[in-house]
Formats: sequence, C-alpha cells, structure tokens
Amino acid sequence: MGIIMKDWLLTLYYELSAFNVGVVKRTLAIDDDGKTAFCYYEKGKPVSGQASMVFIHGFSSSKEAWLPVIKYISDGYHSILIDLPKHGETVDSKDDPHTIDDVLDKLKMFLDAKKLVNPIYLIGASIGGTIVALFTIKYPEYISMICLLAPPPMKQYESELIQQLRAGMDHIVLPATVEEFYSMVDLLTVKKVQEPKAFVDKYFKSRLRVLEQQRDILKSFLEYEYLHLEQYYDQLKTVQCPALILWGRQDQLCVVEAAGYFSKLISDSQVKIFDECGHFIPYEKSEETAKNIVEFLDVHSYDIIEVSTAF
Repeated sequence: MGIIMKDWLLTLYYELSAFNVGVVKRTLAIDDDGKTAFCYYEKGKPVSGQASMVFIHGFSSSKEAWLPVIKYISDGYHSILIDLPKHGETVDSKDDPHTIDDVLDKLKMFLDAKKLVNPIYLIGASIGGTIVALFTIKYPEYISMICLLAPPPMKQYESELIQQLRAGMDHIVLPATVEEFYSMVDLLTVKKVQEPKAFVDKYFKSRLRVLEQQRDILKSFLEYEYLHLEQYYDQLKTVQCPALILWGRQDQLCVVEAAGYFSKLISDSQVKIFDECGHFIPYEKSEETAKNIVEFLDVHSYDIIEVSTAF
C-alpha cells in the first residue's frame, strides 16, 4: 500500500508539472501487435515550414527531464518529448535487446507511426545525444537539424568519472541509496536540488525498481558501444544538416573539451558553453537551453524542404 501511495503522489507531481508547462501525455504503438508503445508528451502542433522538435532524454532518465526546458518554449512550436524503450512509461518486451541500434530503429518506427513526414529537429542530452548523432547518420532523410547536449565523447576525452564507471562504480549514475543519489547530484550539477526532499525521496525510490535493468543497460553500453564511439562518431563528417552543440563548462562526466571534438566533426555546427553548469544541462540551464534551441530553429527553418504527400 505504501509503495502504491508513493507512486500515486509521484505521478500526481508529474501530471501537475506537465499541466503547468502545457504538454499533453499520449501513447503510440509502433507495431501491429502493440508490443512496443511509446509514451510521450506533446506541445503545440506541426507548423508548415518549421521542423517539429523531438527531445531524447539521457540514460536512466525520462521525458520529464525536459519539462523545465519546454516551459520556456511556446505552443507556437511543435515539441515532442519521448520516453525511450525501457525507460519511463514506454512499454516494450523485457526480452527485446537494448542496443543503441535497436533504439534507433524503434525511434524511426515511432516517427513513422506519428506521421512526422517532414524532416525534424532532433535534440538529445547525454546518451540521448549519442542516439541523436547516430540516428542522423543512419537516417539522414529524417533530419533537418540536430542539437547535442554533452553526449559521451570518444575515449580520448574520457573523464575520471567515466573511468570509474568502467571500473564498475555504477553508483555514480545509478545510486542505490539516498546518500548516493545526493552524491550523484553534487558530482553532476552545479545547481543544487530545489525540489522538496519528500519528492526527491519518492523519485529515488521509484528508480530502485528498475535499478538492475538499468545496470544491465549501462554495462552493455560500456563494454561494447562505448568502445566503438570513435568509429561511430567519425561518420558525422558526412552529416549535412546544421548542429547546435551545448555543454556545461563544469561537466565532470563528459568534459567540456569534447564540444570542440564534435564541432570539428560536423562542418555546419555552432557551440554554446554554459558557465556554472554541469552535466544536467536541461535542469541547470533550462531557460537558456530553450532560448538557444528555439533561436537555432528559427535561423535554420528556411532550410526545411516539405515532403509532398500528393500523387
């Protein structure tokens, strides 16, 4: 009974937050048998000549991570915030693999099911940024422009925290106690947690149910995909769309020097470094993030070529 009550209170908190920023929660099955169904928030409607924005959260996160940013984006733009497979409220089979390539294919299926026929503005934070980069390489015809918020870089830019993660200290990003949770926040942010302690406690406890699953996903990423990031990212040299690269100067997980690495890979790129900001950019610099994302969209909207559906 206690767990149910805590889940209910956490759900209510999220629902109120979503209502306050003007998003609507929806669910969309991407296959005929409904085995995989994406849960997402939506704000605004598609606008002719303007790319829809699709926001991809980071590892062990959810669509709610973007709510502080969406608060500052008007409904005159079309915004979609998704829960990735095996995250948040998106439903998929426990037996399905969770390789990045599998995520890319399911994201494509979601965009097809959503009938986003015009190229989109794909935005991703942390590993969500890696997903954005690799999706752009694999499915360039879907993309008008991208925004990368501190994705994990190649091994040359490996931070001490990533070295510790690879050594098995996964509590850095997957805390198992409340104390470890606050230690994670102190390491990865400059801004202190402002949410009520009661909410933080409930949020932390809700994560414990999926802790082992998230550990397996992290282990798989670090043991295989992370080791091949340089090879994957090198293909960004072929990307033709414009890219906005956002980074926190005090990021201890993905060091700020890596922003230049991505900028050199993508010829048409723009870099913005936020002072007094760690790894959780959407949380720490929500208004500034929204401003930069929207301004980049406005500048590059003239590049969008609409796909005709007439025959």
